[in-house]
Amino acid sequence: MSRRRRKGSPASTRTRPSATLDTVVAVRTAQIALALVLLAGCGGGSGAPLTKEEYASKADAICASTNSKIQSFGTPQTYADLAKVADKTLPLIDQAIKDLGKLEPPASEKAISDQWLAQWRNLRGDLQEIRDAAKTGSAQAVKALVPKATEHNSKTNALATQLGMSVCNKD
Repeated sequence: MSRRRRKGSPASTRTRPSATLDTVVAVRTAQIALALVLLAGCGGGSGAPLTKEEYASKADAICASTNSKIQSFGTPQTYADLAKVADKTLPLIDQAIKDLGKLEPPASEKAISDQWLAQWRNLRGDLQEIRDAAKTGSAQAVKALVPKATEHNSKTNALATQLGMSVCNKD
């Protein structure tokens, strides 16, 4: 004869980890940092020099394509989700950096373009660090990385704006 448990009794309720305020805030903060990294600008390299307008247009097209793919991954809700999205995003960023590196900015914009691409690589590193921290599930570790990623993102956006971009300079 089987015994039925009363509804609401401790034996009949499922337990799951509770989301503390710190965890919720840390995941939200990580989501913002991930968005900053993912939607930041892209950079310059080798080939026939382009005009400033051509360079900005081609870079914006690469950023738009990359951003569209990344956005299709959705918004991570947990640290595990954040790590998975970052794992999918890193190869796309690598490809964008490679594609952008093939563009040759005008000589007058070369120094800014080089700085911009260096900042983009910093953002890629930030995303990798955020991913690694998310894999540990440590809210403190993820939150500690956000200020650096935010600073790199701001610098990247400012340089993209100087280069005349209208997509790569947006969060």
